Amino acid sequence: MELKNVNIAILGAGPGGYVAAIRAKKLGLNVLIIEKADLGGVCLNWGCIPTKALTHISEVIESIKKSAELGINITGMDIDFKKVMTRKQTVVNVLRNGLEYNFKKNNIEIVRGSGKLISQNKIAVKGNDGSDIEITAKNIIIATGSHASSVPPFILDNEGILDNVGILSLKELPKSILVVGGGVVGCEFSSVFSTLGTKVTIVEVMPRILLNEDDEVANLIEKTFTKKGINIYTNVTVKEVKKSDNQYRCILSNGESITVDKILVSVGRKPNTDGIGLNEAGIELDNKGFIKVDKYLRTNVKNIYAIGDVIGGYQLAHVASAEGLVAIDNICGKERVMKYNAVPWAVFTLPEIGTVGLGKKQAEEKGYKVKTGMFPFKNSGKAFAMQEIEGFVKIFTDFSTGEILGSTIIGPKATELIHEIAVAINGELTIGYIADAIHSHPTLSEAVMEAAEDCFGLSTHKI
Repeated sequence: MELKNVNIAILGAGPGGYVAAIRAKKLGLNVLIIEKADLGGVCLNWGCIPTKALTHISEVIESIKKSAELGINITGMDIDFKKVMTRKQTVVNVLRNGLEYNFKKNNIEIVRGSGKLISQNKIAVKGNDGSDIEITAKNIIIATGSHASSVPPFILDNEGILDNVGILSLKELPKSILVVGGGVVGCEFSSVFSTLGTKVTIVEVMPRILLNEDDEVANLIEKTFTKKGINIYTNVTVKEVKKSDNQYRCILSNGESITVDKILVSVGRKPNTDGIGLNEAGIELDNKGFIKVDKYLRTNVKNIYAIGDVIGGYQLAHVASAEGLVAIDNICGKERVMKYNAVPWAVFTLPEIGTVGLGKKQAEEKGYKVKTGMFPFKNSGKAFAMQEIEGFVKIFTDFSTGEILGSTIIGPKATELIHEIAVAINGELTIGYIADAIHSHPTLSEAVMEAAEDCFGLSTHKI
């Protein structure tokens, strides 16, 4: 058996684990990372990056459809799905190779295999090559991520009933698909595949899709989806699935039935906690099966930290990365608390959605008297020039103090624009700082400034 001894051992090389490893090495710590699959985790290989590669292709298609308005006449358009998927995989491969090079350049050791805690300081690894390795570490970070969950009556097989891995491995474009779950993942894939030419139906058990987003935002997405030909069923579940030849007949709770080529199940994820030795190390879980941590991201075992999807909360790649940095700082003795009040999140539908902080309802529930500033993109010169006038910027502030509580943006580059407000919240700036800051003209960011001005009733171009 091979023996290794390090300052920090990290279990999992997703966006939480690999960021933590790189930061630890840059701070001069002896660190290694244990990963049985490819570096980058779900995000790089089967999530954020490949889906955004497909989203970009969808954006290009939508631009081509509107090109005649610009005097560009394009006759016919043929979508080669195999090339679409090849391009998606090329993006993943290039970025993955870049990450591998980053590890090599920083001299970070990767132990390829499956790790299991055998005590609070030791991890046993069964190498992918069959070898046995025992790692002794002063500190351990658990960053094992999550996986898609099956829900009745669906049994994931990634042939006809798919999760995110299955749908990103398709060889042919399905003529029709049922998307179970109208959350972020379901809506993003619905937007992409509808644009590519697939007939999409969404079934959502809740009263509307994108339940965690602002009401007006969700309503605009539903309106846009309906225009694209996407059928949306809300307050509905799938009661039964019957396979016939290569199709699936789905019986809905409202009595209707839908026959489709493929089914995407996107209704939540479960933490990867099985078989990693949590009991052996004495690590506690919460009532949903996630690892319990304190504000420093420590588990109940003082030298073991946990980050990312495995602890629940915001299941976002950038949050996992931020948690990785906080964990490393705390290992170094800096006593750094993980803050979540300024976490931005994005929905890459067409149009895009960017959100940060509290929504109006959430703020009111916390006792704030909320003032809302709003500016529509139809009044933005840059948005009009770009043919992207759908959507708006909303900023929620405290009526008396001007404290920025949160924001939601739907429209062109919303996923980028939201960060101006995230930085302001993180810096504890009041809304006047955004309203008074000179913004270049013509830019989309002026819409953020105008929404800030609207909090004072002084927006210049809002009509």
